[in-house]
This record gives sequence, C-alpha cells and structure tokens, in this order.
Amino acid sequence: MKWLLTGLSIALVVSACASNPAPAGAAVQNGLVNVNGGTLYYETLGKGAPVILIHGGFGDRRMWDDQFTPLAQAFKVIRYDHRGFGKSPAAGQTYSPVDDLVKLMDHLDLKRANLVGNSMGGTLALDFALLQPMRTGAVVVIASTAAGYPTPEEDRRSVETVMNAARRDGTGAAVDLWLKHPMVNVTATHPDAGPRLRTMIQDNQRLFLNEHWPAEPVSPPTYERLVELKANVLFIVGDRDVAAVRDGARASAARIKGAKVETISGADHLPQMVAPDRVNKLLVDYISLNGC
Repeated sequence: MKWLLTGLSIALVVSACASNPAPAGAAVQNGLVNVNGGTLYYETLGKGAPVILIHGGFGDRRMWDDQFTPLAQAFKVIRYDHRGFGKSPAAGQTYSPVDDLVKLMDHLDLKRANLVGNSMGGTLALDFALLQPMRTGAVVVIASTAAGYPTPEEDRRSVETVMNAARRDGTGAAVDLWLKHPMVNVTATHPDAGPRLRTMIQDNQRLFLNEHWPAEPVSPPTYERLVELKANVLFIVGDRDVAAVRDGARASAARIKGAKVETISGADHLPQMVAPDRVNKLLVDYISLNGC
C-alpha cells in the first residue's frame, strides 16, 4: 500500500506542526480544562505532530494505554476523558463534544491535530473533521462509522438491553451483560486486555444511566455529508466485531475521497487493546504520511 511507510516510519513526521520526538523517560503532563459548563481531564506525552486519542463509550482514556507511550516516540500525544467518563465530571445538560475538543486544543495551543477515535470517539472525530476542517489533520476511525449510518434494529436492541438492565437491576448487572456483548467478547476474554477492560467498565458503570452522551447534533447527519470531508481518513475494523460496525465503516469510507479500510484479524470492537502492535504500526505509518 502506497501510504504505508517502511523502516524508519517511527522517526518520520512529514508535518508543518512537527518537532523533536519525546526523550526517553519523559513525564506525562496532565491537567484540567474548562469547557462550556464543564471540565475535562487530559494527559499529554511526547513532542511532534499532535495526535489526540478519543475514547469510546463504557470506558475512558485508559483504553489507549497501549498507544499512549509508544506513539509518544513519534508524536505529541493527547488523551482525555469525555464529560462524565474517567476523571471528568458528568455533564448537567446537553453540550457539544466538538466544542469541547476545540477548547482542549485551544488550551494546549494546537492549531491543528490528527485525530484517532474508537467507537463513539471515531464518530466524533468525523463530526469534528466535518465541522472544523481547518483544525483537522489525518483522521483514524477505529471500530466506528459516521453518525447517521442506519444501524440495524437488532444492534440497537442489544445495547438497549444493557441500559434497561442498569435501570432495572443496577449498574453492576449492566457491567456483566456488557462484558458478554458480541462487540467486546474477544477483548473481555483476552488474558491481558480482559481484566483491564472489566476494571475500566466497572469504574465507569455510572454511564449506563448517563443522560448526556458526547453526541454532536449535526443536521443533516455526518454520514449524509461525508462527500464534503477534506481530511485523509483511515478506518480500522476488527474482523470479529459485529457486522453493522464493519459494514458501516466500509460504507462511510466509500463516501470519502481516498479513504481506506484496514481489517485486524482476531479483533472485535477494541482492536487497539487486543492487537496493539498492529494498530500502533498502522497509526504511525498513516499519520506520518498523511497527517498535519
């Protein structure tokens, strides 16, 4: 594939916003940033072209543990918790997650950034690229599709079953149900990633009762406007993820000029946790060649 670099890809960042790589043993910087009516917790590591890792639902920034330090050898890496996830306080009202990300970038003095999002984080990355094209570098969407893609009723019901269990039987019951869901079954039974996933979901179990999710109100929805997207976009899917996610990623890619799809064998909805080496290579190679 023409966009894959070989050999010294970890040291190459063809970018106007690049600087020197992080020195070995560099310390993680963390902080809080005020957003409209709320606060976000964030962490940064490394130097170079900025890469923002956007987590998915039922987790937090820790789903990027296997990417955060390795990617910081080539980039300035930022990860953060959405409102109500991880160390960020819950939202008391509806809000714009795109505006939150703009506020975070402004706080860190980033004019542009490359975006990597998993699940709902991937959906947000595409929303951001559509609404903030001048602030967007390369976009990598992992196990996700654009907002507005028609999700099958069966898949919607399977998630609603978990949410209903939280309301009926408590959030602990929802944790157990979610860990058996086909989207995360591979990760949940993985010897290394499984215990980390359970801990992360247990720590965030209040989200099964969440009233305000980080969903951007885009009308018409982003899926219908993907032809307008100017960013370089890579989709990564696991071949063990549910069909709706794999089909949605391919359908979204087909609407974006130059977009590509990579499939990780043996991975489900969290390929970055069960196949980190393969995902990390794709991220470094793609962003180095196609990013800001």
